[in-house]
Amino acid sequence: MTIESDAIYDENHILQFWCPVCHGSSLKIEEETLHCPLCFACFPVVRSIPILINDSKSVFAVSDYIDRGGYEGVAYGTQTDRQRGVRRLYRRMAQRLSEFAIPTSHVTAEAALAAFCRDRSVRPRVLVLGAGNTRYDEPAEVIYTDVAFSPGIGAIADGHDLPFDDGSFDFVLAVSVLEHVADPPRVVSEIWRVLAPEGRVYAATPFLQPVHMGAYDFTRFTPLGHRRLFRRFSEIDSGMALGPGVVAGWSLRMVLANLFPSRRWRAATSFVCLLLSVPLKLLDFATRRNPASLDGAGGVYFYGTRQEVALPDREIIGLYRGGFS
Repeated sequence: MTIESDAIYDENHILQFWCPVCHGSSLKIEEETLHCPLCFACFPVVRSIPILINDSKSVFAVSDYIDRGGYEGVAYGTQTDRQRGVRRLYRRMAQRLSEFAIPTSHVTAEAALAAFCRDRSVRPRVLVLGAGNTRYDEPAEVIYTDVAFSPGIGAIADGHDLPFDDGSFDFVLAVSVLEHVADPPRVVSEIWRVLAPEGRVYAATPFLQPVHMGAYDFTRFTPLGHRRLFRRFSEIDSGMALGPGVVAGWSLRMVLANLFPSRRWRAATSFVCLLLSVPLKLLDFATRRNPASLDGAGGVYFYGTRQEVALPDREIIGLYRGGFS
């Protein structure tokens, strides 16, 4: 996206950036810098992408995007693209094996968004948090945000302070995002704020997954804990995003790969474990039919509608659908 004004443009709609510091004003552009006329905060533009982070409250520093080129990694394709030969083949095969899983959810992010768009007479406004390289091919005005550079994102934005006005979106997607934020309730509060009345959210978050993305991995949620996180939303659907078979594969890899101090041996063992994990993952053909499997899920999802009144904790406890204990 090239910054030519203080707004995101498309042929039908203009969506302004708002100050992530004071949330009180839209941002204005001046000499390739966005600034807030109310609190005077300034935000640089790097690679034609605005860096809209509340620097004083974020784990990410604005200066890092200017001085060091920002945050990039394998998850966004940068290191993989620079590698050649056997290493590149290894990474691609390892990624394919790692991502292989038996579908366990009744509603995926893609299906939820597609159904939502079909029910609308006008193009809905959609916000994607932590987009990475994910793109959705739907008749919607989709704004992709992340804390790392990737092709096609509209802004570098921290979910704790979203750079958009109240009620700006009809749908928000946060897939594999909430485990990477320092304060998940605050991020969900921001999602609630930027959603229009009756706006919808889809979130998928790990439960029994090992640490990934290193220091930027903070939190896990049980199914009920995830539901409580979205207590200001009425539920359309929720359930298991990844099954116990996936968890068994992760556990096997963590145990065997970490028996060796050598990094090369760990990598080789890890790849072998990825191969061995495939039959374990196939067990989720059976586990996905058992409600008790939710207690051992690798991840959970929630799909719901924004509402004004929060669901009481007593009612949340009554929603328990597991049975492992």
